[in-house]
Amino acid sequence: MELKTAIVTGASSGIGFAISRMLTEEGYRVFGIGRIFPDDSGFFEQRLSLDLRDTDILLNKISGIKKVDLLVNAAGSAYYGLAEFNTPDQIKEMCRTDLEAPMILTCSLLPRLKDSRGMVINIASVTSTRINTHGAAYGALKAGLRSFGRSLYEEVRKSGVRVITVCPDLTAGTKLYRNADFKPSEEDGCFLTPEDTAECVRDIINMREGAVVTEVEVRPQFNRIEKKRNGS
Repeated sequence: MELKTAIVTGASSGIGFAISRMLTEEGYRVFGIGRIFPDDSGFFEQRLSLDLRDTDILLNKISGIKKVDLLVNAAGSAYYGLAEFNTPDQIKEMCRTDLEAPMILTCSLLPRLKDSRGMVINIASVTSTRINTHGAAYGALKAGLRSFGRSLYEEVRKSGVRVITVCPDLTAGTKLYRNADFKPSEEDGCFLTPEDTAECVRDIINMREGAVVTEVEVRPQFNRIEKKRNGS
């Protein structure tokens, strides 16, 4: 039986890396798009090290992947704090990484996804459904990704393509908070791991064809953050 093929962005770390590893366990050939891949990433079919914002390079790299069964848009960039302190460069980086690149990549791959009756999974955020003080721009972009996915599903469902938005909450072990002065609390039950979201995605891809969960939140039991100490 021919293996299914997946393309995963943000695959070199965090949630994207955990999803990629899970997909290989499920029998997928995974083409991972990321920056610097760790040593324990030999399970990828191919590692595509590039800046997701370089659209021409991105589209050229994926042009040779003729059959695509699954696209996971997991890359993310976030800057936190009061909106008045978001710089133009920070806003541009978030716009291009969190919304522009997923839309361009999805639209480019849709003909191949229709041929395979495939699936698009967008990793958004719980911020996409909430008011986000100290994260207004990031929340707005994730809300845009969520809206894109909801509308796209209605467009392509007749072709058999499934579109799912997964909204994780505070997740330890990712680089998303590298520009924040806080991080998820280290107390038990106060954070997700990347593997938690990967297990959610496992359930989604293994649903019976003809049934689809179009949106899901993954949350820790408790809601606590803590200030970083000495930049940690």
